[in-house]
Amino acid sequence: MSAMNFARLKLRHLQCLVMVAQERNLVRAGKALSLTQPAVSKTIAELEEIVGRQLLLRRRRGVELTPAAEVLVRHAVSALRGLREGMGLAMDQPEADQLRVAVGALPNMAANLLPEAVARLNALHPALRVRVVSGTNAQLMTQLRQGEIDLVLGRLAQASAMADLAFEQLYSEPLLLVVRPGHPLAARRRPTLDALAAHPLVLPVSGTLIRHTADAFLIARGMALPNRLVEATDTSFVVGLLQRSDAVWFAPQGAVEGFIAQGMLKRLAIDTSSTEGPVGFTVRRGGEAGEVGEGVRLLVEVIRGIVAATARGGLAGARLGNTA
Repeated sequence: MSAMNFARLKLRHLQCLVMVAQERNLVRAGKALSLTQPAVSKTIAELEEIVGRQLLLRRRRGVELTPAAEVLVRHAVSALRGLREGMGLAMDQPEADQLRVAVGALPNMAANLLPEAVARLNALHPALRVRVVSGTNAQLMTQLRQGEIDLVLGRLAQASAMADLAFEQLYSEPLLLVVRPGHPLAARRRPTLDALAAHPLVLPVSGTLIRHTADAFLIARGMALPNRLVEATDTSFVVGLLQRSDAVWFAPQGAVEGFIAQGMLKRLAIDTSSTEGPVGFTVRRGGEAGEVGEGVRLLVEVIRGIVAATARGGLAGARLGNTA
């Protein structure tokens, strides 16, 4: 295709071709585009001239696409989708003065406390735009440093990862061993750690802080990792797995307490209090948050309020270190 011909290509040519490909009929394509059938024919003829190939084969009942048209349609659909997404994203960008906050949430926060906080924020500040990003601690800290997100909610990262970041502790929580109701170990008053070896074990993915905590707990008690090991951070996947199997999940309390309260999961009566660790939010040092600082401030304020209510025995009272 020569540069001169390509310069003549317009969006309407692609839209028309895609609609004709969809309808395989010029009259129906015209109706869908609010054009007459002659206008559709003229547009396709222009496109054929630009491409230098025949695109349509006229048949009694409608039209067929030539091989050249099939190729062009695939790319036209992709180009139109990309443009539409780009326009949508551009329109979705908040105005310069609009309040917004982008928060990275680890599973222990994403399951319970953060949804509660965002629900309250929506009620208090309807114009505040909240973007929630999930991932591992390392992924979220990278995005925090690069300014893609404003704060990270979850366990404190390793000290080595905190050089230019600041952490504020909200509470501490342990990891819990949980199973589906009806699991062979669920009814035992005092199951032993050895009993876990007979079942698949679900642990956080390797390299994460909570995986390190879980491994340290098991190693300290002389338990080797079982052969049947599933590594996952996605809460909905693990809950689905537990409902379908006798797997045991070693998970942060915040990720599972809602499911325990609803009766979907059951905690095993194994003391895991030594896995307790600080949970809070991490921000960039020096207040580089600047223009989005107010959104961050509002979110943090709401979260602090929820944690304070929890400490007084409110929402999910078990969260604050009550591991019984």
